Amino acid sequence: MKCLDSTFIIDFLRNEKEAVKKATEIEGGDLVTTTISIFEVMLGVNSGVNRDKRFKDFMNFLDNIEILSLDFKSSLKAAEVACDLMKSGNRIEDNDNLIAGTSLANNCNIIITRNKDHFERVKGIKVENY
Repeated sequence: MKCLDSTFIIDFLRNEKEAVKKATEIEGGDLVTTTISIFEVMLGVNSGVNRDKRFKDFMNFLDNIEILSLDFKSSLKAAEVACDLMKSGNRIEDNDNLIAGTSLANNCNIIITRNKDHFERVKGIKVENY
């Protein structure tokens, strides 16, 4: 199982070459994303032009992807991730802690992201960059 971070989703929806190439490589795999990434993508969808088209494109993208929710178990894991990173002086953004915690709590240890430097700090996460 591979978790698609918001950076990948945004770049794919913008038809950026490297994201499209990566999408071709992972097509047909067991792909997930998180409710946190949906929140991040929707911030951009709602704040820009062509909102209706971008919303429709995003909903179509999500049709074949499982969505992992931030639940109790995910929240506990995200807090553990954040505390470990704080102790080592390697803090990352709160949303990235939540994405990592949600992924790990759901037995997903691979994240596809352009934000490699953040997620590679998290124990148990393997990063696939594009």
